Amino acid sequence: MWSRRVALACVLLALVTVTAGACTGSGSGGGLKVVASFYPLAWAAQQVGGDHVTVEDLTPPGVEAHDTVLTAGQQADLQSAPLVLILGRFGFQPDVEQAAAEASGRVVAVTGGMHLLPSQERGLGYDPHVWLDPVLMEQIVTQAGDALIAIDPAGKAGYIARESATVEDLRRLDAEYRSSLANCAFTTFVATHEAFGYLADRYGLTQLGIEGLTPESEPSAARIQAAVDAIRAGTAGPAVFYEDTAEGKRVGASVAGDAGVPALALGTLEFDPSPGTYLSVMRSNLSNLRDGLRCR
Repeated sequence: MWSRRVALACVLLALVTVTAGACTGSGSGGGLKVVASFYPLAWAAQQVGGDHVTVEDLTPPGVEAHDTVLTAGQQADLQSAPLVLILGRFGFQPDVEQAAAEASGRVVAVTGGMHLLPSQERGLGYDPHVWLDPVLMEQIVTQAGDALIAIDPAGKAGYIARESATVEDLRRLDAEYRSSLANCAFTTFVATHEAFGYLADRYGLTQLGIEGLTPESEPSAARIQAAVDAIRAGTAGPAVFYEDTAEGKRVGASVAGDAGVPALALGTLEFDPSPGTYLSVMRSNLSNLRDGLRCR
């Protein structure tokens, strides 16, 4: 529970209309209440909503979005919020998806209308990692904007302006990826978490995953050997890309050591990367991909 000092700070922030979001951890504060199932959706809502919204991110820092389990308070917030953003209803966040079915407000599944990659993993209908493709992330931002306008038409002009600015940011990011990955010595990369299928498809790359779409506690020996063999044979870039978690670093360092190559971070953005942001993490990912794939 927040201390009185923090609660007072949030009240003061609201009174002087400082940018909303500073007090979104508890879902308190002024503005239209938006509940987002995990960080990329919360980021999209905050970018478009600005100081007209208070955004609650249901996935705690350091917790992979796949593993989100709602508290009683979060369930109550989700069920009463005017707007709820979820990725979809295909098993990515089962606890959130089930609670969203009972929400009283507007529930938007932001992958609606997207072409999703199929999944072979039990309980997961599709590859959920669309937000790691800047072009698909643009669609998420647009979905958030459309939903905010629908429930708060008085704020339409502001929502449209902020949505347009965010879309321009994402288009610049897309252009950076296209130009930076256009001339690489390697186009296949080894990743501990097989989260980059959409990004790889967008920019002409191939990922070779070690742990699958939902990271396992211990990857199979066969997957590890296949990754090491690909690097040694020169069919994959001379690096192992790991998810920036304790387990991801451990697995990445181990496989990289076996292959005799460096381990480089690739953030999956499944939880709030503070002090980083969606854009800064994506640019850091691009820098590491360029290094690991020997791009010119």
